[in-house]
Amino acid sequence: MAAEHFDADVLNVGAGPVGLALATELTMRGHSVHVVEKNDRTGLQPRAKTTNIRTMTHMRRWGLAGEMRKRSPLSADFPRDVTFRTGLFDEPIYTFHDAFCASPQRYEAFPEHAEFIPQYVVETILAEHVAAHPLADLRFGCELTDFEQDETGVTATVKNMESGEQQRLRARWLVGADGGRSFVRKSLAIAMNGKRDIVSSATLILRIPGLNDDPDLKKALFHWIVDEEAASIIGPMDRGDLWYWTKVANKDVTTEALLDNARRAIGRDYPMEIVTRDDWTVHSLIADHYREGRVFLVGDACHLHSPFGGHGMNQGVGDAVDLGWKLSAALQGWASEGLLDSYTIERQQAHRAIVASATRNVASLSDQFVDPNLSQEGPVGDDARRKAAEAIERLKTPEFKSVGLVLGNYYAQSPAIAGEPGPDHPIDETVYRPSARPGHLAPHVWVDAETSLYDLFSQGFTLLRLGDTQDDAEAALAAAAREAGIPLDIVSPALARLKQLYEASYVLVRPDQYVGWRGDKLPAPDALLTIMTGNAINNTDVRRSA
Repeated sequence: MAAEHFDADVLNVGAGPVGLALATELTMRGHSVHVVEKNDRTGLQPRAKTTNIRTMTHMRRWGLAGEMRKRSPLSADFPRDVTFRTGLFDEPIYTFHDAFCASPQRYEAFPEHAEFIPQYVVETILAEHVAAHPLADLRFGCELTDFEQDETGVTATVKNMESGEQQRLRARWLVGADGGRSFVRKSLAIAMNGKRDIVSSATLILRIPGLNDDPDLKKALFHWIVDEEAASIIGPMDRGDLWYWTKVANKDVTTEALLDNARRAIGRDYPMEIVTRDDWTVHSLIADHYREGRVFLVGDACHLHSPFGGHGMNQGVGDAVDLGWKLSAALQGWASEGLLDSYTIERQQAHRAIVASATRNVASLSDQFVDPNLSQEGPVGDDARRKAAEAIERLKTPEFKSVGLVLGNYYAQSPAIAGEPGPDHPIDETVYRPSARPGHLAPHVWVDAETSLYDLFSQGFTLLRLGDTQDDAEAALAAAAREAGIPLDIVSPALARLKQLYEASYVLVRPDQYVGWRGDKLPAPDALLTIMTGNAINNTDVRRSA
């Protein structure tokens, strides 16, 4: 009997950063991917501007961190600050320094600082990488119009937007990375729950020659303008004198009115060219579930929230990484249904925490801090600025200092995580406390001046040996994993402090750098294989006490 023909292992619908991140993860693992995108992706809307520390860590794994640094529009000495002020050239009321951990310096808790770079540049970097890979087929101007799934795969109809020609594609799996209006999600009738139409805003992309070079300008990533008539956010977006300016506004507000408002926010008579306008509305929504048979949802297709905090694109990349290694396991033949279902279980937890934070962030915008006395001189003005600064620090610190949320978000009750007695600590949005409890991100250390501990992790599972060697148990586990087709490397870093940090002699690190299990003694191989394959729920044999 002839083998069934597939055009690709995975069909990705959507070539935004999330769909391209998934294609990057899958091709890195040796799987063929078709990516179809109905748009040409040439817009200048800023969308995401901050690639956070976790996404940059994935860029490091993919070999793309250097290219991201190279194409960032900011110089190394540009201050990664966020300021609040009554006008662009007024003295700051309050400044957040090193916002998002984006300053180009070495941090102990993670290997890559965040990068300020427009989303369309990130997309370009990923698209170039995917298009150059022999296992990838990247098609712009092509729209998914229909699909159906069966026991072995998904058959999709894709239409060329220019010629109208339709093509049938067969893949083992289909992933909807097709945004907030996801055709894939709607076709599956998966509901989105939460709050809709929280606030509407308009963004202007402006070309303002000379503004960047004004000697009176105190540079920052974001300038929050605290003004009754011109409450807004403005900042540099890209090379070529491009700036973004955003204000709460409905679609019926004219572009001319917005431009007048932007002029008031800047406060100086610079020539301004409107490059584009982008109207957008904030929702706080999470899909019921992210999987229907052989079809998955990632990114905005399954969660929507405010951009305040810079989590949107970055959460989508996290989706792509989590789903990517699990689809790879399925394609290699060692994933259980539990492992595939764990994608929804794990990522929904992360999304709930992020959506809650982003919703709180959008509740406090520039107009909330307006006081007519802010521009006054003397004691009255000083008192108004002090009170505003206190309110800004209290309400906005979780938005710009969210390292605890970004690195401390963890997974629980997942079939791909071993249970461990005792509760997890609540997430502190602004303070990261490394933990090696299963379900948490593996704590990071530097091995030497250039080498991150993460650089020692394999593409598959990594068993960290941090205590005495247990030769027979290690050999048995390695043999069992090899027989099951599960990639596993055993690594013994020469760092004495790791055992104290991880509080165990052995730690099983998953392909996504999260801890799957830890203990002082290796259990029977089958016990750890249940974690790797996604069958560990309620499995007391693999608890820490084993």
